[in-house]
Amino acid sequence: MEFYGFLSNSHTAALVGPEGSIDWLAFPRFDSPAVLAKLLGTEENGYFRIYPTDGGTASQEYLADTNIVKTSWQCPAGRAIVHDYLAIGRPEIRRLIKSEVPLVMEFRPRFHYGLIQSAAIPVNAGAIFRNRSEREALVLAINAERPPLLEEITASVTEGTWHLPAGRYEIIVQYVADDEERLMEAADIIQEQMVSLEVDMESEELNASIAETILYWRHRLDQLHPYDGPHRDAYRRSLLVLYGLTYQTNGAIIAAPTTSLPETIGETRQWDYRYAWVRDGSYAAEALMMAGDHVGSRRFLEFLLNCIDLQGKPFQAPFFHVDGTLIRGEHDLGWLSGFEGSYPCREGNGATRQIQLDIEGDFLYAVWRYYQLTHDQEFLRFYWHRLRVAINWIDKNWRKKDASLWEFRDQDNYYTHSQVMCWVALWYGAEMAEAAGDQSSAEKWRRTAGKVRHAVEHEGYNDTLGSYVQAFGGTAVDAALLTMPLYGFCAADEPRFLATVKRIEEQLVKGHWVYRYAGDMLGTAAHPFVLATFWLARVYIRVGRLQDAQQLLDSLLAYRTNLGLLGEHADQETGDPRGNFPQGFSHLGLVMTLIELEEALQS
Repeated sequence: MEFYGFLSNSHTAALVGPEGSIDWLAFPRFDSPAVLAKLLGTEENGYFRIYPTDGGTASQEYLADTNIVKTSWQCPAGRAIVHDYLAIGRPEIRRLIKSEVPLVMEFRPRFHYGLIQSAAIPVNAGAIFRNRSEREALVLAINAERPPLLEEITASVTEGTWHLPAGRYEIIVQYVADDEERLMEAADIIQEQMVSLEVDMESEELNASIAETILYWRHRLDQLHPYDGPHRDAYRRSLLVLYGLTYQTNGAIIAAPTTSLPETIGETRQWDYRYAWVRDGSYAAEALMMAGDHVGSRRFLEFLLNCIDLQGKPFQAPFFHVDGTLIRGEHDLGWLSGFEGSYPCREGNGATRQIQLDIEGDFLYAVWRYYQLTHDQEFLRFYWHRLRVAINWIDKNWRKKDASLWEFRDQDNYYTHSQVMCWVALWYGAEMAEAAGDQSSAEKWRRTAGKVRHAVEHEGYNDTLGSYVQAFGGTAVDAALLTMPLYGFCAADEPRFLATVKRIEEQLVKGHWVYRYAGDMLGTAAHPFVLATFWLARVYIRVGRLQDAQQLLDSLLAYRTNLGLLGEHADQETGDPRGNFPQGFSHLGLVMTLIELEEALQS
């Protein structure tokens, strides 16, 4: 299925459609307001499109082992190719063009998620698009393989339209935020920089910027353990997505690069995911560790360690801005009509005020795994005070109601998964305490871990139904129960857990899809949860059902987009991605499952 391509420079992200239109772009960071927001509205909300004058058939692919998308058109009179990428280390998007036919370029940015129309000022062959109400602008510059080509370009800058004759071009759009004098200066600097690209263009070689971008992404992959297992291309693409979701400045990992893409078309299940979730990032850090990237995972762990509140709940919120500051609530972007009419669109996330008890366990398990793999005693000693504060808080507060990992609104309860993750925090916290020479803390936390286990076994297990349940005293199951052996709470072949898997298979599994639960405060869960399918596959691997695990993987991967990407959910009928896209959860689940499957097949 054709869907959007994902561009990233590890500072921000963009989505480019199958016909070469960039319909989502936030500057200068992942969680900044979008300057192109057609994805959530109409053309009036901002887009950047390049297409042949006489039409043509378009196709897309990634440049191998990069986050650079190549769009090709086959036209009656020839071919056109555009390479789209975000420049590494700059708030800048570039479009490298090689065309045998005339093209139309439409650049119509709208600031603040498409609300504020830009004021256009012609500059040489390009233009400056200013936000009238703020000190920010987008500078568009055009370079050509032959300077005379620039004179042949016709443009209506006020309409944001350029007509490009056949040839080779470099289109650069850079975000700048300063006063008017600096904006004009930035335009001149870009023009001077582009002069140096002419030699590369004339020799039909990729210019220095795209060459460095290619090296950047391939270098990241080259640092990992060799992987020669099944679905190798999917494995590498998923790692590139995780790297694309990483904020390079401090190692923060966001959940997804978009806001308000709906779980169900036409309904209200849409949220803003452009933040660094404790849970999502900890899962991703573990996946990077398993793939061999200990530095990348450590950077995220250190980002979160520096977010810990030493006076209250360790993580004041389940997620943070990419700079580590708190998100202050959620509000609607009322001028946007929503993706395919799915309203409202949102900025921020109301779940910031929730208590979620599992997240400290998610994080502490990732820290333990890092120490287990690296034996980094210096790291453990340096951060031991912060780690001890976090584990002590769980020791005193584990018996609380919370919103669970599903972030239920106004449905706080004693959720079994949350309690299991409190056990994880205490049990592996005790392991780290021993390694740090803090024996008294280790003994105390193990005693409390025993109490948590007793509660889970007696209140989180329904004797009548013969399975663990979603919440203490309840009857429903949820997919989060599948993680119990993944964190070592029980063996995958333990009878109580196997009975739970059977109930999940009966109630939440349809074909090769796994639903996270039957329903919530907004009604029935309409679409399966991709990560849950990977959880089930990992359970199958642990109990020796390798063929079942492989069938799940093969079936699910058939529903990736044409560019190999996965959403948070999938439409059960069409297979189209649903929810924010691409989803880090789904891609880290694929990485972890493939690594475990390869190990099982080798053994």
